[in-house]
Amino acid sequence: MKRTIWRLVFIQKRLKGWIVVLTAAVALFALLALTLPGSGGSGMDQSVQRAMANLRGDTATSLFKPFSYVGSTAAIAGITLLASILIAWRQGIWRGVSVIGSVLAAFILNTLLKKGFDRIRPENAWGIAADGASFPSGNAMLAIVMFGMIAISAAQSRSASKGIKWVVCTAAVIVIAMMGLSRVYFHVHYTSDIIGGFAAGLAVISVAQAVMLLANKK
Repeated sequence: MKRTIWRLVFIQKRLKGWIVVLTAAVALFALLALTLPGSGGSGMDQSVQRAMANLRGDTATSLFKPFSYVGSTAAIAGITLLASILIAWRQGIWRGVSVIGSVLAAFILNTLLKKGFDRIRPENAWGIAADGASFPSGNAMLAIVMFGMIAISAAQSRSASKGIKWVVCTAAVIVIAMMGLSRVYFHVHYTSDIIGGFAAGLAVISVAQAVMLLANKK
């Protein structure tokens, strides 16, 4: 009886935490959406673009280019499928399904948001091909959802050691950040597109985690 009560209290606290994260993510996305310029980038976007232009060179290009490939449809689909299978095997079928479901939900939401805002991409894109609307960044949104769900699953795993958890979570943060930076480096997205993608993706993760907590509460 006591164990059940403490379990419900723990779930309730985590649920409140994800609601706070969801609220913050939605608020950040709304702020960006309301302040998007009619054309071109904002002052922040232009400042970051100039800084990235100064970094342009063979070394930086070689560093960022692989991360742009990780954001391809094939790579995201492959990583999501492999990760969900592994997570389902180690932590249960529904945990694995939650990864696939979250990435699919992020893809659908991103498609709808892009159609709604229809922001034109930067004109000085180079190095890699990109099409479609610019805001929010699909690569950034899918990256944070896919690797974020993987990192959360690792962190919540009862069988994984602390070292493995630390490695997986650290790697996820680095890859997410580099995928976002690579899009700005090649000027296929504005910085506000990337932040908007991260915010929208974080909202998707929050909803997914809240749903799983509510399901476990029953």
